Amino acid sequence: MNRAMLIKAPAKINLGLTVLRRRPDGYHDLLSVMQQLSLADTILLEPQEEPGWRFFCSEPSLSGEDNLVCRAAALLAEKAGLGSALPGVKMSLFKNIPVAAGLGGGSSDAAAALKGLNSYWGLGLSFSELLEAGAQLGSDVPFCLLGGTALAQGRGEKVAAMPGLPFHWVILAMPPEMHLSTAQVYGALEPAHLLRPRLEPLIEAIRERSKRLLHLWFAGESTNTLEAVVMPQHLPLQALKREFLNLGLHPAMSGSGPSMFALCDSLVSARVAARALEDAGNRVFLCWTKSNP
Repeated sequence: MNRAMLIKAPAKINLGLTVLRRRPDGYHDLLSVMQQLSLADTILLEPQEEPGWRFFCSEPSLSGEDNLVCRAAALLAEKAGLGSALPGVKMSLFKNIPVAAGLGGGSSDAAAALKGLNSYWGLGLSFSELLEAGAQLGSDVPFCLLGGTALAQGRGEKVAAMPGLPFHWVILAMPPEMHLSTAQVYGALEPAHLLRPRLEPLIEAIRERSKRLLHLWFAGESTNTLEAVVMPQHLPLQALKREFLNLGLHPAMSGSGPSMFALCDSLVSARVAARALEDAGNRVFLCWTKSNP
Protein backbone atom coordinates (compact mmCIF):
# COMPACT_ATOMS: atom_id res chain seq x y z
CA MET A 1 0.00 0.00 0.00
CA ASN A 2 1.24 3.51 -0.81
CA ARG A 3 2.62 5.74 1.90
CA ALA A 4 1.04 9.04 2.91
CA MET A 5 2.18 12.10 0.98
CA LEU A 6 2.14 15.79 1.94
CA ILE A 7 2.12 18.36 -0.88
CA LYS A 8 2.28 22.15 -0.65
CA ALA A 9 0.09 24.30 -2.90
CA PRO A 10 1.61 27.82 -2.97
CA ALA A 11 -0.29 31.04 -3.65
CA LYS A 12 0.56 33.30 -6.57
CA ILE A 13 0.54 37.01 -7.23
CA ASN A 14 0.51 38.89 -10.53
CA LEU A 15 3.50 41.24 -10.63
CA GLY A 16 1.92 42.65 -13.76
CA LEU A 17 -1.21 41.80 -15.73
CA THR A 18 -2.42 43.18 -19.05
CA VAL A 19 -5.70 42.11 -20.62
CA LEU A 20 -5.26 42.23 -24.38
CA ARG A 21 -8.62 41.35 -25.91
CA ARG A 22 -11.86 39.44 -25.46
CA ARG A 23 -11.89 36.11 -27.28
CA PRO A 24 -14.83 34.59 -29.22
CA ASP A 25 -15.08 31.84 -26.56
CA GLY A 26 -15.78 34.45 -23.86
CA TYR A 27 -12.35 34.27 -22.24
CA HIS A 28 -9.75 37.03 -22.53
CA ASP A 29 -6.23 36.90 -23.91
CA LEU A 30 -3.78 38.31 -21.44
CA LEU A 31 -0.11 38.78 -20.68
CA SER A 32 0.99 38.40 -17.08
CA VAL A 33 4.15 37.99 -15.02
CA MET A 34 3.27 35.64 -12.19
CA GLN A 35 5.15 34.92 -8.97
CA GLN A 36 4.80 32.10 -6.48
CA LEU A 37 4.70 32.83 -2.73
CA SER A 38 5.52 30.97 0.47
CA LEU A 39 1.87 31.21 1.61
CA ALA A 40 0.41 27.81 0.79
CA ASP A 41 -2.40 25.32 1.23
CA THR A 42 -1.50 21.74 2.13
CA ILE A 43 -2.81 18.50 0.63
CA LEU A 44 -2.42 15.21 2.49
CA LEU A 45 -2.79 11.97 0.53
CA GLU A 46 -3.38 8.89 2.70
CA PRO A 47 -3.98 5.25 1.73
CA GLN A 48 -7.44 3.78 2.14
CA GLU A 49 -8.51 0.19 1.58
CA GLU A 50 -11.49 0.87 -0.66
CA PRO A 51 -10.76 1.96 -4.26
CA GLY A 52 -11.40 5.48 -5.48
CA TRP A 53 -11.02 8.54 -3.30
CA ARG A 54 -12.58 10.40 -0.43
CA PHE A 55 -12.16 14.15 -0.01
CA PHE A 56 -12.01 16.34 3.08
CA CYS A 57 -11.48 20.11 3.22
CA SER A 58 -10.86 22.25 6.28
CA GLU A 59 -13.14 24.86 4.70
CA PRO A 60 -16.62 23.24 4.71
CA SER A 61 -17.92 25.39 1.85
CA LEU A 62 -15.25 23.86 -0.42
CA SER A 63 -15.88 20.23 0.49
CA GLY A 64 -17.99 19.25 -2.54
CA GLU A 65 -17.06 16.99 -5.43
CA ASP A 66 -16.74 20.07 -7.64
CA ASN A 67 -13.60 21.11 -5.74
CA LEU A 68 -10.67 21.31 -8.16
CA VAL A 69 -8.81 18.65 -6.15
CA CYS A 70 -11.60 16.14 -6.89
CA ARG A 71 -11.79 17.27 -10.50
CA ALA A 72 -8.02 16.77 -10.82
CA ALA A 73 -8.36 13.23 -9.42
CA ALA A 74 -11.20 12.43 -11.83
CA LEU A 75 -9.25 13.78 -14.79
CA LEU A 76 -6.14 11.72 -13.95
CA ALA A 77 -8.22 8.59 -13.41
CA GLU A 78 -9.81 9.14 -16.83
CA LYS A 79 -6.41 9.66 -18.47
CA ALA A 80 -5.00 6.55 -16.81
CA GLY A 81 -7.98 4.49 -17.91
CA LEU A 82 -7.52 2.28 -14.86
CA GLY A 83 -10.72 3.14 -12.97
CA SER A 84 -11.18 0.94 -9.92
CA ALA A 85 -7.67 -0.50 -10.30
CA LEU A 86 -6.18 2.70 -8.89
CA PRO A 87 -5.11 2.51 -5.22
CA GLY A 88 -7.63 4.06 -2.85
CA VAL A 89 -6.71 7.45 -1.44
CA LYS A 90 -8.11 9.91 1.09
CA MET A 91 -7.36 13.49 0.00
CA SER A 92 -7.37 16.13 2.74
CA LEU A 93 -7.06 19.81 1.81
CA PHE A 94 -6.05 22.25 4.53
CA LYS A 95 -6.73 25.83 3.41
CA ASN A 96 -4.49 28.78 4.27
CA ILE A 97 -4.85 30.81 1.07
CA PRO A 98 -7.91 33.11 1.16
CA VAL A 99 -10.70 32.10 -1.21
CA ALA A 100 -11.73 34.31 -4.18
CA ALA A 101 -8.89 36.72 -3.47
CA GLY A 102 -6.90 36.73 -6.71
CA LEU A 103 -4.21 34.44 -5.24
CA GLY A 104 -4.85 31.30 -7.29
CA GLY A 105 -5.60 29.06 -4.30
CA GLY A 106 -7.96 26.71 -6.11
CA SER A 107 -5.67 26.48 -9.13
CA SER A 108 -2.69 25.72 -6.92
CA ASP A 109 -4.68 23.02 -5.10
CA ALA A 110 -5.47 21.43 -8.48
CA ALA A 111 -1.81 21.57 -9.54
CA ALA A 112 -0.67 20.00 -6.27
CA ALA A 113 -3.27 17.24 -6.64
CA LEU A 114 -2.13 16.52 -10.20
CA LYS A 115 1.51 16.23 -9.18
CA GLY A 116 0.79 14.33 -5.99
CA LEU A 117 -1.63 11.80 -7.50
CA ASN A 118 0.59 11.26 -10.53
CA SER A 119 3.25 10.08 -8.10
CA TYR A 120 0.92 8.35 -5.62
CA TRP A 121 -0.81 6.33 -8.33
CA GLY A 122 2.45 5.72 -10.23
CA LEU A 123 0.97 7.00 -13.49
CA GLY A 124 4.25 8.25 -14.91
CA LEU A 125 2.71 11.20 -16.75
CA SER A 126 5.27 13.66 -18.11
CA PHE A 127 5.35 17.31 -17.07
CA SER A 128 3.97 18.34 -20.46
CA GLU A 129 1.07 15.90 -19.98
CA LEU A 130 0.39 17.39 -16.54
CA LEU A 131 0.44 20.88 -18.09
CA GLU A 132 -2.12 19.76 -20.67
CA ALA A 133 -4.32 18.31 -17.93
CA GLY A 134 -3.92 21.45 -15.83
CA ALA A 135 -5.06 23.69 -18.68
CA GLN A 136 -8.32 21.72 -18.78
CA LEU A 137 -8.94 22.50 -15.11
CA GLY A 138 -8.20 26.24 -15.06
CA SER A 139 -6.19 29.04 -16.63
CA ASP A 140 -3.78 29.43 -13.68
CA VAL A 141 -3.16 25.71 -13.11
CA PRO A 142 -0.26 25.43 -15.62
CA PHE A 143 1.59 28.26 -13.87
CA CYS A 144 0.99 26.62 -10.50
CA LEU A 145 2.55 23.44 -11.90
CA LEU A 146 5.58 25.37 -13.18
CA GLY A 147 6.06 27.65 -10.16
CA GLY A 148 8.68 30.31 -9.48
CA THR A 149 8.51 33.34 -11.77
CA ALA A 150 6.90 32.95 -15.18
CA LEU A 151 5.32 34.76 -18.10
CA ALA A 152 1.75 33.65 -18.84
CA GLN A 153 -0.03 34.21 -22.15
CA GLY A 154 -3.23 33.12 -23.90
CA ARG A 155 -5.94 32.93 -21.25
CA GLY A 156 -3.08 32.21 -18.81
CA GLU A 157 -2.48 28.58 -19.73
CA LYS A 158 0.65 29.21 -21.87
CA VAL A 159 3.54 29.64 -19.44
CA ALA A 160 7.28 30.12 -19.81
CA ALA A 161 9.78 30.26 -16.96
CA MET A 162 11.57 33.56 -16.36
CA PRO A 163 14.70 34.34 -14.33
CA GLY A 164 13.86 34.05 -10.64
CA LEU A 165 12.74 37.26 -8.97
CA PRO A 166 15.30 38.55 -6.43
CA PHE A 167 14.16 37.58 -2.92
CA HIS A 168 11.57 39.92 -1.42
CA TRP A 169 9.33 39.89 1.59
CA VAL A 170 5.72 40.23 0.49
CA ILE A 171 3.10 42.11 2.51
CA LEU A 172 -0.26 40.74 1.41
CA ALA A 173 -3.48 42.40 2.59
CA MET A 174 -7.19 42.48 1.84
CA PRO A 175 -10.27 44.02 3.44
CA PRO A 176 -12.01 41.52 5.74
CA GLU A 177 -14.88 39.44 4.37
CA MET A 178 -14.38 40.79 0.85
CA HIS A 179 -14.58 38.40 -2.10
CA LEU A 180 -14.70 39.21 -5.79
CA SER A 181 -15.95 37.10 -8.68
CA THR A 182 -13.30 36.74 -11.36
CA ALA A 183 -15.97 36.27 -14.04
CA GLN A 184 -17.79 39.44 -12.99
CA VAL A 185 -14.59 41.49 -12.92
CA TYR A 186 -13.60 40.37 -16.42
CA GLY A 187 -17.18 40.86 -17.58
CA ALA A 188 -17.03 44.54 -16.57
CA LEU A 189 -14.02 45.29 -18.76
CA GLU A 190 -14.53 47.97 -21.40
CA PRO A 191 -12.44 48.37 -24.57
CA ALA A 192 -10.81 51.48 -23.07
CA HIS A 193 -9.36 49.35 -20.26
CA LEU A 194 -7.51 46.95 -22.55
CA LEU A 195 -3.81 46.87 -23.53
CA ARG A 196 -2.72 48.73 -20.38
CA PRO A 197 -0.21 48.64 -18.81
CA ARG A 198 2.59 47.59 -21.12
CA LEU A 199 4.67 44.95 -19.35
CA GLU A 200 8.01 45.51 -21.09
CA PRO A 201 9.52 47.53 -18.18
CA LEU A 202 8.58 44.75 -15.73
CA ILE A 203 9.92 42.01 -17.99
CA GLU A 204 13.18 43.95 -18.39
CA ALA A 205 13.46 44.43 -14.62
CA ILE A 206 13.12 40.69 -14.02
CA ARG A 207 15.45 39.65 -16.80
CA GLU A 208 18.10 42.02 -15.47
CA ARG A 209 17.32 41.00 -11.86
CA SER A 210 17.21 44.73 -11.07
CA LYS A 211 15.56 45.74 -7.82
CA ARG A 212 15.83 49.39 -8.90
CA LEU A 213 13.82 48.82 -12.09
CA LEU A 214 11.37 46.65 -10.18
CA HIS A 215 10.82 49.47 -7.68
CA LEU A 216 10.19 51.89 -10.57
CA TRP A 217 7.61 49.49 -12.02
CA PHE A 218 5.53 49.44 -8.85
CA ALA A 219 6.07 53.15 -8.19
CA GLY A 220 4.32 53.83 -11.51
CA GLU A 221 1.10 52.55 -9.85
CA SER A 222 -0.19 50.96 -13.06
CA THR A 223 0.45 47.22 -12.91
CA ASN A 224 -2.87 45.49 -13.58
CA THR A 225 -5.60 46.16 -16.17
CA LEU A 226 -8.25 44.90 -13.76
CA GLU A 227 -7.53 47.59 -11.15
CA ALA A 228 -9.28 50.10 -13.38
CA VAL A 229 -12.45 47.99 -13.08
CA VAL A 230 -12.24 47.00 -9.42
CA MET A 231 -10.87 50.02 -7.55
CA PRO A 232 -13.57 52.62 -8.45
CA GLN A 233 -16.30 50.24 -7.24
CA HIS A 234 -14.87 49.31 -3.84
CA LEU A 235 -14.15 51.96 -1.22
CA PRO A 236 -12.44 49.49 1.19
CA LEU A 237 -9.86 48.71 -1.50
CA GLN A 238 -9.26 52.41 -2.11
CA ALA A 239 -8.70 52.85 1.62
CA LEU A 240 -6.32 49.88 1.72
CA LYS A 241 -4.28 51.32 -1.13
CA ARG A 242 -3.97 54.64 0.72
CA GLU A 243 -2.82 52.78 3.84
CA PHE A 244 -0.05 51.08 1.84
CA LEU A 245 1.01 54.41 0.32
CA ASN A 246 1.03 56.12 3.73
CA LEU A 247 3.49 53.45 4.85
CA GLY A 248 5.81 54.35 1.97
CA LEU A 249 4.90 51.22 -0.01
CA HIS A 250 3.71 50.95 -3.60
CA PRO A 251 0.95 48.31 -3.70
CA ALA A 252 -0.46 46.35 -6.61
CA MET A 253 -3.60 44.26 -6.94
CA SER A 254 -3.19 40.55 -7.64
CA GLY A 255 -5.37 39.02 -10.34
CA SER A 256 -8.98 40.14 -10.08
CA GLY A 257 -8.51 41.13 -6.43
CA PRO A 258 -9.26 41.97 -3.74
CA SER A 259 -5.75 41.04 -2.53
CA MET A 260 -3.18 43.82 -2.67
CA PHE A 261 0.52 43.34 -2.09
CA ALA A 262 3.78 45.21 -1.79
CA LEU A 263 7.36 43.96 -2.02
CA CYS A 264 9.86 44.83 0.71
CA ASP A 265 13.61 44.22 1.16
CA SER A 266 13.67 44.51 4.95
CA LEU A 267 12.01 42.02 7.29
CA VAL A 268 11.83 44.64 10.04
CA SER A 269 10.09 47.14 7.76
CA ALA A 270 7.79 44.44 6.41
CA ARG A 271 6.74 43.43 9.93
CA VAL A 272 6.04 47.04 10.91
CA ALA A 273 3.92 47.58 7.79
CA ALA A 274 2.05 44.30 8.21
CA ARG A 275 1.19 45.16 11.83
CA ALA A 276 -0.03 48.64 10.83
CA LEU A 277 -2.27 47.22 8.08
CA GLU A 278 -3.61 44.59 10.46
CA ASP A 279 -4.31 47.22 13.13
CA ALA A 280 -6.34 49.10 10.50
CA GLY A 281 -8.67 46.09 10.30
CA ASN A 282 -7.33 44.30 7.24
CA ARG A 283 -6.56 40.63 6.82
CA VAL A 284 -2.78 40.47 6.42
CA PHE A 285 -0.18 37.83 5.55
CA LEU A 286 3.59 38.32 5.68
CA CYS A 287 5.26 35.91 3.28
CA TRP A 288 8.08 35.83 0.73
CA THR A 289 8.78 35.09 -2.92
CA LYS A 290 9.69 31.55 -3.95
CA SER A 291 12.44 31.00 -6.47
CA ASN A 292 12.13 28.75 -9.49
CA PRO A 293 12.07 25.02 -8.60
